[in-house]
Amino acid sequence: MSNRDRRVTLALKWHHLDNLSVGEIRDRFEAEGIGSYTRSTIRDYLNDEPADAVIEQIEKEHANVRLQIAEREERMFQRAREAEAEATEDEPIVRVVPKTDRVSDDRESPMQWPAWEIVEPSDEDWPEWATERDVIIRFTDDTTDVFPGEEYPLRAVDGSPKYTKEFDGLRRDQDDFKGQAMARNEQSKHLEAKGEALGVYKDRVEVEGSLETDSTVAVDDETKAALREALRARYDQEDTDE
Repeated sequence: MSNRDRRVTLALKWHHLDNLSVGEIRDRFEAEGIGSYTRSTIRDYLNDEPADAVIEQIEKEHANVRLQIAEREERMFQRAREAEAEATEDEPIVRVVPKTDRVSDDRESPMQWPAWEIVEPSDEDWPEWATERDVIIRFTDDTTDVFPGEEYPLRAVDGSPKYTKEFDGLRRDQDDFKGQAMARNEQSKHLEAKGEALGVYKDRVEVEGSLETDSTVAVDDETKAALREALRARYDQEDTDE
C-alpha cells in the first residue's frame, strides 16, 4: 500500500468510524505526525474509491451498532414482559350488610322494633344480587325489644331492610389489567424498535443464533458498489455545503 493509499484509508476510517469532519481529520494527521494537508486534499481522500477492506470495516461497524441497539431493545422487552407478569394488585373485598343505628344510651326503656332474622343463601328470599359473603336479613311480623346501647337494622320506606357496604379484607395478587396493558404496549414498542434496528441491515447482516452470539457481515460486490455511490454522493454534498 502506497503512502497515499494509507492516508486515504485512514481518512475514510476516521470519517466513518470516528465521525471526524474534514478539519478534524487534518488535525489528526498533524497530531500523529503523518503530515500537514489542506482541506481540499482531505476531501480528495474522502472522494477516493474506498478499498474493499475499508467498506467492510465501515459496514461491520454499522452492523455492530445496529446489533447493540437490538440487544438493548431485547433487554427492555424482557423487562416489560417481567413487568406484565408482576402487574398485580390487592383487590379490596366488600360485602353488603344491614345498615344499622344504635339506641341511645340515655333511653330509660327498651325500644320496640320489628324483629328480624338472617336469610340463608338457600332461602327463596335470598336476593339475586347478593353473594355468599353478604349478610341479608328480613323483618318478621313480630316485634322485639332493643335495649339502650344496642344496634338495630334500619328500614326503608317500603319496610324492607336498608343495606350498606363494608370492607371485608383483600384479595391478594389480583390481575392489574391496566398495568398489564401498559406493559404489553411497552413490549410492542421494544419489539418494533428491535425489528427496525435489525431490518435496516437485513440484506447484509446475518444474526446467528440468539442476540448474544457474534454477528457475521457479508458484503458482496453489488453492495460495495452501492456503498461507493452513497459515499461519493455524501462527499459531493459536503463539498457543496462548504
